[in-house]
Amino acid sequence: MNDNQNGTGHGGARCGGTNRGGQTCGHPAGWGTDHPGIGKCKHHGGSTPTHKAAAKAEMARRAVATYGLPREVDPASALLEEVHRSAGHVAWLEQKVRDLDEDELVWGVVEEVDKGYGEFTGTDTTSAAKPNVWLELYQKERKHLTDVSKAALAAGIAERQVRLAEQQGALIASVIGRILDDLELSDEQRQMVGTVVPRHLRAIA
Repeated sequence: MNDNQNGTGHGGARCGGTNRGGQTCGHPAGWGTDHPGIGKCKHHGGSTPTHKAAAKAEMARRAVATYGLPREVDPASALLEEVHRSAGHVAWLEQKVRDLDEDELVWGVVEEVDKGYGEFTGTDTTSAAKPNVWLELYQKERKHLTDVSKAALAAGIAERQVRLAEQQGALIASVIGRILDDLELSDEQRQMVGTVVPRHLRAIA
């Protein structure tokens, strides 16, 4: 991130307060406070409880915009919901990775070509050494969980609330996993789980 992006450069947001001479303050927004880039600087009330609360609300609003949450909801609550949801995804994907054989983690089919005509019919299969798709999804979701948890904490959501949301999400994923195991789904049905389960979780979040 450069200076203009975080509000400390010449192109970034400014404090905008008025000094004793009637001139507009030229300090970067939030200069000298715990909310750099947002609101007034420390000389113009940026460190007061009211300004700090407003700045944290704005941080939450920006984080919600970044993660693209679509509903009209309090930004802090929306971030906490996203922590909860992502924690469940991580727990579920972790189990998928645990179920893989060791060779499957780094070696697998990357292309299948169906030869339905000609002298030699059948399927040509190409394999390669690369991370399994479940492992890649697991790693991406772990990073998303870390990012959204940091955003929630930065927005002033209590660390205990974030941890509880993570634990609840993991618990829900564990229960769903056990239910699916008991149902003894076919291979075709199991392939649909990765699409169907997250869709219904998002609908009730």
